[in-house]
Amino acid sequence: MKYVVCFDIGGTNVKYGVIGIDDKEIKEKGSFPTNVSCGKDVLDNMSSIIDKYIEKYDVKGISISCPGFINVNTGLIIAGNIIESFNGFNIQKYFEDKYGLNVAVDNDANCSTIAEHTMGNGKGYENIVCFTVGTGIGGGVVINNKVYTGNKFMAGEFGFMFINGINKEEPAEEMLSEYASTRVLVRDTCKELNEDIDGIEIFKRAKAGDEICRKNLDKFYKNLAMGIYNVCYILNPDKVLIGGAISQQEDLIDEVCKRLDDLTPYISKSLLEIVSIDRCKFLNDAGLIGSFCNFINKY
Repeated sequence: MKYVVCFDIGGTNVKYGVIGIDDKEIKEKGSFPTNVSCGKDVLDNMSSIIDKYIEKYDVKGISISCPGFINVNTGLIIAGNIIESFNGFNIQKYFEDKYGLNVAVDNDANCSTIAEHTMGNGKGYENIVCFTVGTGIGGGVVINNKVYTGNKFMAGEFGFMFINGINKEEPAEEMLSEYASTRVLVRDTCKELNEDIDGIEIFKRAKAGDEICRKNLDKFYKNLAMGIYNVCYILNPDKVLIGGAISQQEDLIDEVCKRLDDLTPYISKSLLEIVSIDRCKFLNDAGLIGSFCNFINKY
């Protein structure tokens, strides 16, 4: 069997794995810490992983899921990556020149969207939108069964959307990522409680009746629903998928749907009659599976 070595580069860790082309199964996987202050260190660690797998498997290519605005045709990281020296760096060419193998690169949120459209809860739909909720709000768009990347490969960056006007001196503080991300939910709740707790604990306490947790979760749901509402009326997708660790919370989809219904103006049908809202199928392996699917689609 032939294999693809896949990477999911994140700000904290770089996940990696080797996936069979025929059976689409992850044979091995692991991760190493991301040294954001030294891009060379990240590349060297990736190379050592590739070297190890080449010795063990019949490797036919390399595929990378990477933060930032990525030119999917050339593999150039245009901007938006926090790793030192990665912006302006052609990571595809680097590994092509080093190994003589086919290499595919795409934005991490796009890769997650490709995974869902190809093998996940978006399979069988021509038009889907994925919202990835975490440190910020990322996303991806599939139109007519093709990932839409836009003029400068920036499509799907829903976190940059303004949803509450601009009422602060720093406009970036008014973007969707500052209202509907897990990071902001945890930050604001911890500040009010004067405690250091995580998102899971916030949901747990909200269910138990904690007023601060319930209030902040309500605000989070409303803002996320507002972002989804805007995108639905602009793109009219068949399905919206919500990803990120928070998407596994049992009540999330029902709570977002409830607020979407509340937002619907009297002159329109309920959005819930027009678009299906669901959670993403893939969690921790979304980037690996998406990078693999992207490689298969490209080559």
